[in-house]
Amino acid sequence: MDKERYLITTADERTWKFDRPVLFLTDNCCRYARKNIWSNMDAVVSKPYGVLAAQKNDDLAYIHTVVNQLLIELVEQLNKHHGTNHSSRYWSIVLGHWLLNYVKVAYNRYRTVQQALKIYSINGTMVIDANCYDLTTRDLSEFLGACNDSAWNNVFYSKIIYFLDGSNIECYAGSLGDEVRFSMKNTDFPSWKSNLKNYALNRLGKFFSMFGKEDDVFIINTYMPILYEIKLYLSLGQSPKFWRRQQLDIKEKDSIVRKKFSLNTESHLGFECFARSILPEVIPTCYLEGYNKLVEQVESLPWPSSPKFIFTSNNFYSDELFKVWAGSKVESGTPYYVGQHGNCQAYRGHSFWPEYHNSDKFFSWGWTSNNHRIVPAFIFKTLGRKNKKIDHKGGILLIELHSPSWSSPEDSEYEYGIYQDEQFNFVDALPENIQKELTVRLHSAHYNYHWSDEKRWLDRHPQVKIEIGAMSIEKLISRSRLIVHSYDSTGILETLALNIPTMCFWQGGLDHLLPDAKPYYELLRSAKILVDTPEQAAEMIAMHWDNISKWWESEKVQNARTVFCEQYARLDDEPIKTLRKLLVEG
Repeated sequence: MDKERYLITTADERTWKFDRPVLFLTDNCCRYARKNIWSNMDAVVSKPYGVLAAQKNDDLAYIHTVVNQLLIELVEQLNKHHGTNHSSRYWSIVLGHWLLNYVKVAYNRYRTVQQALKIYSINGTMVIDANCYDLTTRDLSEFLGACNDSAWNNVFYSKIIYFLDGSNIECYAGSLGDEVRFSMKNTDFPSWKSNLKNYALNRLGKFFSMFGKEDDVFIINTYMPILYEIKLYLSLGQSPKFWRRQQLDIKEKDSIVRKKFSLNTESHLGFECFARSILPEVIPTCYLEGYNKLVEQVESLPWPSSPKFIFTSNNFYSDELFKVWAGSKVESGTPYYVGQHGNCQAYRGHSFWPEYHNSDKFFSWGWTSNNHRIVPAFIFKTLGRKNKKIDHKGGILLIELHSPSWSSPEDSEYEYGIYQDEQFNFVDALPENIQKELTVRLHSAHYNYHWSDEKRWLDRHPQVKIEIGAMSIEKLISRSRLIVHSYDSTGILETLALNIPTMCFWQGGLDHLLPDAKPYYELLRSAKILVDTPEQAAEMIAMHWDNISKWWESEKVQNARTVFCEQYARLDDEPIKTLRKLLVEG
């Protein structure tokens, strides 16, 4: 057995010890920007949890079971607490996504600590005093932000350590200052074009609201371009509306209220007991002490009181006002329709997501399933975008993923480290003349995380052009002869649907896919649109570099692309007519 080590749970260096051997609980502790600090320590990183495909499948099934059990208990407790009689479907619409994320986060943290305590000899750890730091967040968005915060995670880990083994724990004695809870910082600064667009839409919205009726259809954030949303309204015989997400009035935590709210822990053991014991401390205020205020705000919205139907492809997730409003309308009999948002159709676990079960119809981008609610439609994202001819003298565009939100059952930070290495391996394998033609497009959200993407690339490949996510993806594509996707993304569906030369590689092969989806991805693999390794991608590019279009326009490649798109990125010659029919048939 290795020497005894002091456990470090997060990147918060206030809780580190530098004078003894340490165990970092996850790779998330070791920030690249602080490499000069941790690389000199006597340190090892704990074994990653849940990264094998079989374990992922088992964990997702178990998590789904726990979520369903907790939802039943929460429906009863929340109705009792608020003096309401809402259905399970209502509460699933309102907090189903938070509950799913909560169980995944709690499960990951619990199993990670449990595994470390089992494998390693730990002689202590330091945690921030939980009496000085509050785990409660205000809504789902803030909860997801907290999941990436070191102080929040340190306190969360401390709850698990006390639950599993309360010995050898020190509390951080230093002052936290004003840091008593996680607070979401606004890092989204829209461009002047975005501000101008929003201003124009708000003005138009106020004008058209004068023609609104209480039984108008309600359409918001369909994932279609705004012009097509207008066309959809007109096809339904209704003046266009430009509904926007409303600002939530926040109510802070009330400790007295929370003491009265609890779940049964006596009938459960292990993780299921822990998840129930800490949930009353973690559940966002908008579902508990702020719920009545939330309902009051919803009742003041200028939205139709008796809409013919509700249709969104976005707001079902973290828009708290919309969810409460939609839940109440669904209980009154209003049809509720949800459109596909992104490339999710083929993934393990997607069928667990609340929108599949809560909607009356789920409009996919072409695929079907045994779920009668799934209705095949077409890809919304590419409407109005013409198939562009490639720039035969352009370069390669490598489209990057950002480091993951730390809300998965498995150790996603560890997996992202493998992903990053594969990106570097791809560049290493490219001939030097093609490397000079490569642009690496960082995800526009990369700055929200602590991966130091740009610095890593500059340290490893200073010769490569880096685009930090500021330029539009359409402009970058127009300058390229080939688009390379390094993860299974919505972008793949878009470029394939638009018949833009595309190549993909990602770690894990087809392990993340449902069995029904694999034959379609195998078609892409047989045509070398999808390859298994970064080295194979580089080899294919070098082979076809002087005439990418000859490879792309070959019968085998185009047949594979057409069959795949018919299933997952279907085009429609009359999209508004098709969607109108799907919406009004009921």
